[in-house]
Amino acid sequence: MRKFLWIVGGLLLALVAIVAGLFFFTPAGAFAVNAPEVGAGYAAELMCGGVFVMGRDPAQVLSDDILPVNPLLKYASVDVDRAKDTVTAGLFHLARRTALYRPGLGCTLVGKEGVEALKKQADGIVPMDMRDRPAPWPAGDQVQTRETPALSRALDDAFADGTGGRALLVVQDGRLVAERYAPGFSKDTRFLGWSMAKSVTSALVGTLVAGGKADLDAPAPVPDWKDATDGRQTITLRQLLTMTSGLRFAETYLPGDDSTAMLYRADDMGAYAATRALDHKPGTEWSYSSGASDIVSRQIFTAGGGTTAGAYNYMRTHLFEAAGMTSAIFEPDASGSPVGSSYLYMTARDWARFGQLYAAEGQAGFQRVFSKEWVSETRKPALADGHPIAYGLQFWLNSDGTDGAKLRLPDCPADLFMAEGHNGQVVAIIPSERVVLVRLGWTTGEARFDTNRHFVAILDALRGN
Repeated sequence: MRKFLWIVGGLLLALVAIVAGLFFFTPAGAFAVNAPEVGAGYAAELMCGGVFVMGRDPAQVLSDDILPVNPLLKYASVDVDRAKDTVTAGLFHLARRTALYRPGLGCTLVGKEGVEALKKQADGIVPMDMRDRPAPWPAGDQVQTRETPALSRALDDAFADGTGGRALLVVQDGRLVAERYAPGFSKDTRFLGWSMAKSVTSALVGTLVAGGKADLDAPAPVPDWKDATDGRQTITLRQLLTMTSGLRFAETYLPGDDSTAMLYRADDMGAYAATRALDHKPGTEWSYSSGASDIVSRQIFTAGGGTTAGAYNYMRTHLFEAAGMTSAIFEPDASGSPVGSSYLYMTARDWARFGQLYAAEGQAGFQRVFSKEWVSETRKPALADGHPIAYGLQFWLNSDGTDGAKLRLPDCPADLFMAEGHNGQVVAIIPSERVVLVRLGWTTGEARFDTNRHFVAILDALRGN
């Protein structure tokens, strides 16, 4: 009976897709045609990361992470093959996608070149050693928290709000003073940052600038635009980082739009984004775009010599190990380029180290990772046709810098800036308070983590109010 229902359901969904395909250039048609492949790709990628990168139980990943996103995914078959380090997901008989896990690189959806091509990319990859280091945090992993009763109440309240919080860390004056984890998660769990990866991509560009390998205000060195005559050849690296490139990119996260087509259908995500048409003159309009971030991350790939191992070693040497972030797994797409918009896993402590790196203006211990000037550039509001936007170099700003500006977090300091990702991921840096706050979780549906309320309560506790 169950097999019969699967067959009937598959035929019905196929019929819907065929009918909608007659209207392929309508939103409904695009949704129906692309939904099965996008759904299967999402399920395979997230299950692979949850099991092989985070070390979680497949049933837990399915129930907690995958099914809340789309009820249709309850009809997906998701098979974990630990012997082959793969996860294969199918949606009826309409689409089937496989994600491959590679140590040090994490998970990647298998592209047109197949599994063996991905395995070959991993040649020369030596994963970082993330064992505890015998030194005080952030240089090592010796932590002595110092929660006051007021801070404990603030943290308890943040975890009791029912929004799927998984980790909450508080750094003050460069010291990790408090950390909390939900059951099933710990200091050794790698957490997916989603769009917080954009901020790390920006940091990597900062290392390129420090090494004289990138110029923010020169035309971005994108091979696809070398012979362009439509204006794309004038787009600068700064405009890509500040989301003012003018490129068309639909960021609605529906099957068939640019963001999902790029993440779950394209083998080379940066190349896909680079083909988008120019809707506006560069620098005149602000529009959030994961595509812009993946165009930028191809510069990291190029800096590593155009190989997956080269890009991995560049990121490892110039940022991750330099800042002590040894748990970092920056997943590449099938072309081998890191997915700079979305797919970076790190422990909560390493996400806090990343925030502290900016709080310390690019300094990690005795090593300078990028310049103070880079941090200042990061915090400058983007300009769209001369008007400031509360967004910097892949970081959200609390203020656009104008008098009487409306703050994104109205009760938090105006100088706060943060990496922010889907499902409630936040790394907030507050220079005036010498504080870094990290919140990681899986907040879906109508739920919203009240960042303003909870962060204000934590700051009040730290001030002794």
